[in-house]
Amino acid sequence: MGRKPKAQTKLSSRSRRKAIKQKETQSLPSTLQSGEMEEVSEREETTNEEKAIVVRGREAVREVLEMVAQMPYPGVGLRTIAGILRGETRANWLSYIARTESWGVFFPNPLPVVESFIRDLIRSGYLEGSHFIRLTERGQRVLENQETPSVRRRLKLVSRKVRPLLWKLLLLRARLVNERKAPGLFKDEVLLQLLEKQPTTLDELKQIKGVGEFIVQRLGEEIIQLINSFRSNAKNEGKNSAGTGSNA
Repeated sequence: MGRKPKAQTKLSSRSRRKAIKQKETQSLPSTLQSGEMEEVSEREETTNEEKAIVVRGREAVREVLEMVAQMPYPGVGLRTIAGILRGETRANWLSYIARTESWGVFFPNPLPVVESFIRDLIRSGYLEGSHFIRLTERGQRVLENQETPSVRRRLKLVSRKVRPLLWKLLLLRARLVNERKAPGLFKDEVLLQLLEKQPTTLDELKQIKGVGEFIVQRLGEEIIQLINSFRSNAKNEGKNSAGTGSNA
């Protein structure tokens, strides 16, 4: 009489697991929650091109596949792939980073989210392997535009137009880490705001959340110089492209 029925105990355990899963899902970005994982439309893939940070599905798949395709045989590990795509700079990864322009493309996403996205591509047959991740024939067909990737997740991407600036900022942070000059103050949130707002004066830099007097005094001039140089190069490239188009 005093014993708890087995069925009730199992139901309670199942309910607890369900509650934990719901809590984990709620901690993910809204674009990755299970209720939001719908097929990405063509229109969504081509809007908001002017933004520094965009949300993409198919383009995110291609970024992963292109990076994996550029890695040396027999491939590299999943954690390495995810770390490079998220913009990490480990000394033993430098040769891999030099091979790809996808370094840091997933910088706005937490590392576990990037790893989960790559596992989805393995389950879908675009990638294969456990210790070494390699491209499959299906993944190759996507890169050759012979197949459109079927994707139900979207990730935040750094748009192609601001990636050169991201690379400069990541290298600056890596240098600070090596020199042990307050690298903890140059956080991800600060880098993302620099990409989006691109301050060109010290007064504008001070308006960035997380940028204090220490950063302004020690790194301010260098940061402004990096941004102004990037904007100047982008402007010149725009003029050259316009000139080439008119001559054609």
